[in-house]
Amino acid sequence: MITVEKLEKGTYFDDAFKISFRYDPTTVAKVKELAERRYLPEDRAWEIPAHELPALIEKVGLSNIKSEEAVVQALNTKEIEDKREATQERLKGIKPVRDFDFKTAPLPHQIEAFNYGMEKNSLLIGDEQGLGKTKESIDICVARKKELIKTLIVCGVNSVKYNWEKEIQIHSNEGCVMVDGKTMDVRVQQLNDWYRGSSYFGVINIESLRNEKIQDALYLGIKDGYIGAIIVDEIHKAKNGGSQQGKALRFLKAPVKIGLSGTPMNKAEDLWNILTWLGVERRSFYSFRNAYCTMGGFGGYKVIGYKNLDSLNAELNTVMLRRKKEEVLDLPPKLYSTEYVELTTAQKKQYRDIKNGIVADMENILASVNPLNCTLRLRQLTSGNPNLTDDSPKLDRIKEMLEEEIIPNGHKAIIFSQWSTIAKDLGIELSEYDPIVITGEVPPEQRQRLVDNFQTNPHCKVAIGTIGAMGTGLTLNKASYVFFMDKAWNSGDNAQAEDRAHRIGTVGAVNVISMVAKGTIDEAVEDYLLENKDLIDRVVDGKGSKQDIKTILNKLLSI
Repeated sequence: MITVEKLEKGTYFDDAFKISFRYDPTTVAKVKELAERRYLPEDRAWEIPAHELPALIEKVGLSNIKSEEAVVQALNTKEIEDKREATQERLKGIKPVRDFDFKTAPLPHQIEAFNYGMEKNSLLIGDEQGLGKTKESIDICVARKKELIKTLIVCGVNSVKYNWEKEIQIHSNEGCVMVDGKTMDVRVQQLNDWYRGSSYFGVINIESLRNEKIQDALYLGIKDGYIGAIIVDEIHKAKNGGSQQGKALRFLKAPVKIGLSGTPMNKAEDLWNILTWLGVERRSFYSFRNAYCTMGGFGGYKVIGYKNLDSLNAELNTVMLRRKKEEVLDLPPKLYSTEYVELTTAQKKQYRDIKNGIVADMENILASVNPLNCTLRLRQLTSGNPNLTDDSPKLDRIKEMLEEEIIPNGHKAIIFSQWSTIAKDLGIELSEYDPIVITGEVPPEQRQRLVDNFQTNPHCKVAIGTIGAMGTGLTLNKASYVFFMDKAWNSGDNAQAEDRAHRIGTVGAVNVISMVAKGTIDEAVEDYLLENKDLIDRVVDGKGSKQDIKTILNKLLSI
């Protein structure tokens, strides 16, 4: 780590910085490559002029620089501007290298990924979330369908399989088989049926790879020419080459391999299994680690530093394509997506019991002033109300995304719920991110102080609130992500809540993510808000007919 300090007056340069670090010959060599630098023997440090900072960043990487917040921000801004300019120049006038009838029109950066996928049989797409890794990989594999026969999608997160099912429908005309039987024997049968069937895509979760029967079925599917391509989503979940799923991944040697991950992998040792699967790394794990890691600690078994990173980056760059949102200016202002989760077994039983009670009391409900209130407990259950359930799959998935991708990439997030009980519980569960929590109980005069903290405090990564209290009148444009644990019936209220992040001063696109429990009322609510909000509005405003109410409740309850 290199410490960078702004000097009031330099010894050799007027506008100068002092850089210091624990002695390391590789770092010394990089500093000596700077056009202008002077050694300060008394400080055992170096002095460089301000205009050499970009060159220093290029040589050592911003992640290896420690400095005051203002200096880091200035360095970061300069790096972003340079990368944005380079990306835009690279994408100017880009066209697909192969004729292909895209079902959904690609943006320029997605054409770049498509072109990579036409030219390479091993590809690691490291784009940040929201840039369309899923669409990019679908387009690549559909365009190569004749040579590939079928494509297997391995999901690093189980619930993401439903996102893939939906994205395949949106971005292609291909069929999709979900390999998700209750037993491994059933899943093996589903794989064999898929091989013989007409569906092009098969989707399986990564945990299934631990099973020997699944491994054998996939090995034969590749050997017999059925599986021509494998896409591994959230491939960082298989970074441990010693784990069962990490080992199994290495033996899935399909002709075309595509890994997807928006999670920064800053440890060299975490790249070995992924690069080995992609076919660009042929050394053993220990040879790889010894080449790029400095070992120490008791017995010399602990990684205490890294070396030869230029060589590692060169190897990584033979297969990796990574773009960040701030570099890509072709994005729409808001990027909408749905993140599916599954209720636990206990929650599913509880959900059925509540739903059956509603169905049994339907006549009284239809005669009530606000019949949609009967769905309140169902909706709160799916959002993890602590008074109803000890589990919250939605929160678990948000935690995972915050920890692995959003926070490491330097972003902040907003989380909305309709209910203060859920919002306050989120504040407790996400305390490590120093969140602000704004519900109806927070006096208006205190809300702005909380907002100011979120906007200016680098340690405050998350804003949590109810749609009613935090969804209007506040500016939270330091957030790049907006999560909805649940939605208001009024689509206008949801849109206003989104716009807390998407306001004047927003940098880049805003990701709006709806958390949806699969097979529950959440799915019907999303459908109505998107496709039939007029009907919902009539009922919410008390102007709906008895038939309107019946239509809505039948769909909400799937009866």
